[in-house]
Amino acid sequence: MAQGSSGGKSSSSSLPFFVLLMVAMFVMFDQNLRSSLGNAVGTVFGPLFGFDHAFPVLTIFMVGSIALFISAAVRHVSMDWVEMAKNQQVMSKFQKEYRQARLDNNTYKTKKLEKLQPKLMKKQGEVSSSQMKIMPVTLLIFIPIWTWLWEFLAGTTHYFIDVPWAMHVSLIDKTVIFPNWILLYMLLSIPLTQIIQHAFKLISWSEWRAKHAG
Repeated sequence: MAQGSSGGKSSSSSLPFFVLLMVAMFVMFDQNLRSSLGNAVGTVFGPLFGFDHAFPVLTIFMVGSIALFISAAVRHVSMDWVEMAKNQQVMSKFQKEYRQARLDNNTYKTKKLEKLQPKLMKKQGEVSSSQMKIMPVTLLIFIPIWTWLWEFLAGTTHYFIDVPWAMHVSLIDKTVIFPNWILLYMLLSIPLTQIIQHAFKLISWSEWRAKHAG
C-alpha cells in the first residue's frame, strides 16, 4: 500500500512536467507559435544580446547563461542541497555495507539492511519528487528563450562556425533531430551548469555551517 501511494504521488508530481514538455515541443516546432513567442521575447533580448546578428555564438552563450543561472537559482531556493548530500552519503554507505555483507555471506546483516532499504528508498524518492516539482518552472524559463534564439538565428547571415571535427558547420542545419545551435548550446551549457550548481552548493554549505557554528 505504501509503495502504491508513493507511486501515485510521484506520478502526480511529474504530470505538470510532462504536460509542459509536450507544450514546449509543440511551440518549438510550430512556426506560428514559435515566431509569436520569439518576437515577444525579442523585444527585450534583441537589443541586449542580439549584437546586430554579428556574434551568434556569443548570443547563444550569453542568453543560455542567463537561462541557466535563473533555473539554478530556482533550484537553489526550492531544494535543500545539504539534505540531498546527506542522503547521497547515507545511500553510498548503505550500498557499500550491503555489498560487503553479501560478499561475506552475512545473512543476518543482509536481512537487516534489506529491511532498512525501503526507508532509504522513500527518502530518495522524496528528493526526486522535489526535483520534479521544480522542472515545470525551469521549462517555463527555457521555452521563451529557446523560441527567441530559434527565430534570432533564422534571421542572421552568420550561420557557420568551425569546430575541432569539422569546418564551416551551419548553426541552423539539423543533426538528427535538432539544429546544430541547440547542440552547441548543450555543449556550452555542460561546464557552465556544473560551475553554477557548485557555486550554489557552496553557498548552501556555508549557510549551514554558519547556522550550526554555535
